[in-house]
Amino acid sequence: MLNLLHLETFAAVVEHRNFRLAATALNISPGAVSRRVKVLEESVGAVLVTREPTVTPTKAGEEVLRHFMSVRLQEDTLLRHIMPGRVGPTALALAINADSLATWFGAVARELAQRHAALEIVVDDQDHTLDALARGDVKGCLSTERKPIEGFLADPVGQMRYQCVSTPTFASERLSGGLVLPDLLGVPAILFDRKDALHDAFLELRFRVMPGSYVKHYFPSPAALLNAILDEIGYGLVPAMQAEPLISSGRLVALAPGHDLLVDLYWHHWEAEPEPLAEISALVVDRARRSLIQADRN
Repeated sequence: MLNLLHLETFAAVVEHRNFRLAATALNISPGAVSRRVKVLEESVGAVLVTREPTVTPTKAGEEVLRHFMSVRLQEDTLLRHIMPGRVGPTALALAINADSLATWFGAVARELAQRHAALEIVVDDQDHTLDALARGDVKGCLSTERKPIEGFLADPVGQMRYQCVSTPTFASERLSGGLVLPDLLGVPAILFDRKDALHDAFLELRFRVMPGSYVKHYFPSPAALLNAILDEIGYGLVPAMQAEPLISSGRLVALAPGHDLLVDLYWHHWEAEPEPLAEISALVVDRARRSLIQADRN
């Protein structure tokens, strides 16, 4: 049986990405941290972390980390049954794309919090959330990646629909001829950040070619991005859940009716989940499928 103290130390090293910071968090010496990790590596017969250039779990390390997380989750559940009301909430880190968090995932977060979870939501572009799961930073993630990494499953949860919008004034002054290349290349677009590939995907879908460089502003939050469009800084892609009420009220106009962008999302989770995580995955998948567009996958 693996030593829980050694597992806890290893998990701290992975969490902090640094032996010295892990030692500070555990209130022990850096030498003690190194010794515990080395003994654990000897116990499993494999290197668990790469030390250079940064501390990163190896494949074996990722599996050991998931084992430790599973043990802790099951321990929390057991103690909560034995000592109801005397056990604190279970720490739960999930990687969620910003647009889901700004729309449908808020209700899921409230329900998770009511289930004795101390949430840490790691926000990233939907094309990059899988990195956090692979590193062991989170216990589940929403991603556009269809193929799961080894040891995980990817459940399709639906499509998020995006509409290309601007204010009516911006459309009449800057896009009077509609979305037409090459005129569009000089009109500022509002993107989330430099990793945001949605706008490129939309332009390629709309024009069947990659338009090349165009003017961009970056506003790295869904609320800021939407406000930038409403403030007539530019035009951009907004989740239909946010855009449609504003289109109905006349504050926004759809610039490309019939050319909405549909983005497939998948819930990635452990293949062998302990009961608490399995319940959480079931909840996320159920709520996502109720909120997102369900395409015919046959």
